[in-house]
Amino acid sequence: MQNQKDRFHVLGINGSPRHKGNSQYLMSCFMEEMKGRGYNTQILDAPKLKINSCIGCGNCETKGICIFKDDFTNVFLPAVIKADIIVLSSPIYFYAFPAALKALIDRIQVLWSRKYRLKLDEFKGRKRQGVLLAVGATKGNDLFDGLKLTARDFFDAADIQYQTSLCYRGVDEKGEMEKHPTIHEDIKNLVNNLVN
Repeated sequence: MQNQKDRFHVLGINGSPRHKGNSQYLMSCFMEEMKGRGYNTQILDAPKLKINSCIGCGNCETKGICIFKDDFTNVFLPAVIKADIIVLSSPIYFYAFPAALKALIDRIQVLWSRKYRLKLDEFKGRKRQGVLLAVGATKGNDLFDGLKLTARDFFDAADIQYQTSLCYRGVDEKGEMEKHPTIHEDIKNLVNNLVN
């Protein structure tokens, strides 16, 4: 009999354009923890995907499909539909997601349209969960508010329950997260809460 974990797919969406940056390290720690527990994992790097920006044409609201045939349609959307757990990992760019990740989030309008305009229930019977991982250079109390609001709406459009976030302030220089004293314990606790 197939292990239940083998049927679960964990999708990581990395938003950072900086190679081996802090949020990418955060993602790798999360995915290693999931892999160590026997879950299938996949990571997509938003900056590497070739995508068009949403032009607000309304085609998805009437037909349920996007007019563009690009990496969003052919790679990103099928991965989002397949996933049982989705984790977004990102640095802060002007209190928001970097451009490549935001462009993907904007294009998720196609799933919002299927759910709310066309009343399709394509995820019926599935419990899908979402997590936000983020790092930011400054230490303001509202540093992550924009990301959390956007992530919440992204997850809702894709019929995903936004479970939690793990955010670190005052992290800027490359490699800082690797030296963070509690990161591995933080990730382990997050995953425990998520899968239990």
